[in-house]
Amino acid sequence: MRPGRERRWVTAALVLGAFVAALEATAVATAMPTAIADLGGVSRYSWVFSAYLLTSTTTVPLFGKLADLYGRQRVYLVAMALFLLGTALSGASASLEQMIAFRALQGLGAGGVMPLTATILGDIYSLEERGRVQGLFSGVWGLSSVLGPALGGLVTDLLSWRWVFYATIPFGVGSVALLRRFLDERGTRREHSLDVLGTTALTLAIALLLAGLLEGSEHWGFGDPRTFAAFAGSAVCFALFARQERRAKEPMFPAALFRQRLIAVSNAGCVAVGTLLLAATAYVPMYAQGVLGGSATEAGAALTPMLVTWPIAALYSGRALLRLGYRPLIVAGGAAALLGTLVLAAGGGGRLVVLTSMGLCGLGLGLMSTPYLVAVQNAVPWRQRGMATSVSQFFRTIGGAVAVAVFGALLNARLAPVLGDAASLDAVLDPDRRAALPPDTLRALTDALGAGLHTVFVGFAIVGALGLLIALLFPRGAAAEHAHPETRQA
Repeated sequence: MRPGRERRWVTAALVLGAFVAALEATAVATAMPTAIADLGGVSRYSWVFSAYLLTSTTTVPLFGKLADLYGRQRVYLVAMALFLLGTALSGASASLEQMIAFRALQGLGAGGVMPLTATILGDIYSLEERGRVQGLFSGVWGLSSVLGPALGGLVTDLLSWRWVFYATIPFGVGSVALLRRFLDERGTRREHSLDVLGTTALTLAIALLLAGLLEGSEHWGFGDPRTFAAFAGSAVCFALFARQERRAKEPMFPAALFRQRLIAVSNAGCVAVGTLLLAATAYVPMYAQGVLGGSATEAGAALTPMLVTWPIAALYSGRALLRLGYRPLIVAGGAAALLGTLVLAAGGGGRLVVLTSMGLCGLGLGLMSTPYLVAVQNAVPWRQRGMATSVSQFFRTIGGAVAVAVFGALLNARLAPVLGDAASLDAVLDPDRRAALPPDTLRALTDALGAGLHTVFVGFAIVGALGLLIALLFPRGAAAEHAHPETRQA
């Protein structure tokens, strides 16, 4: 697509879609306590998030394959329709069980919207332009991820938790209308061969893994036979998935793709980026509110430096990658993210330490995210771009999905011997109940929570170190040297 009015409107449509999908992924965080109080069923609270992450993760490669086979626009419209249907039904939920099911449907659509946004951008912009525009969308993604909790709380307070879902629907409809009107697709289509068995096996594998982590740490106990069965079933499904990938005519993750060092390293880097982003969004506000004390608004403010530095760094890296190459930006980002996690893990400070840490992490993640994505897109021909982009998105999301569960299980295990009853911890996180606690009790609870979260933050630092190591493995050379011949001519 040539520069002009149509391309600007298509870009606007994709901005709307990306913003809505990324915002909805996190905005429910601050609305859910109110929703749970309304619907009941606090013991299954974590599944409201896990169901969304599960379906939005495992279906990403399938949507990428569908986009390569049937066209970007058609598949994007189907994905957005599923997302909006799940959003509307989630807002109308009459029970927690319905909420979990509808969030899974919503995630199913999100699994197509986000990667297809990146894929269409890769189609309509040249190599020279892709870095800049992908930097813009990485900034949108990061901004939405950290704005979501604050906006969710505001909408819940002013209207209702249900409007956290309803309010996003017009924006999704607008994205669909603009894309249908202005996107003129051209490209060769092929007969399809979808790896449905592989997708099913992967979905079950991750679902059972999350069940073992979440239910094992919250309800069953890690020594319970049900927890063991969940982990064993997950391992079997992963083995079946690996076997199916070797046999499938068109596998979800083609082995030839991962034999390219650049793509393999980029996808590993996406795991680290997703892990740090989603884990920080989940646990840093808890530390700010429960350990340092303060309101939910102040807890959300702990992420503000990340909100500022992520989009700035993403925009800069998009503009600079053709001049500097991918590797210098990725290595600099890995170093900044590691420094940020080390500051957080060192502890011993107040809000200034947290703010500094989040600023450094946002800077690092912003510098890494755009080069990783653009490098993968440019390394494959057009017919594989949808699949390759979706695979990268898959690894970033799966990193966050599993990490949130792993760190949550780690925190629960660390707190269990000290607190015993999670209800006592609720008092620390509620400003009104916190103020009524005796000083000695409050100190004991905050010390216990602080120790548990410190263990989680040490885990952050380990991920940060692995992220820098992965960055150092990225091949040297200019961006154009790593581009597929077809892409160089685009």
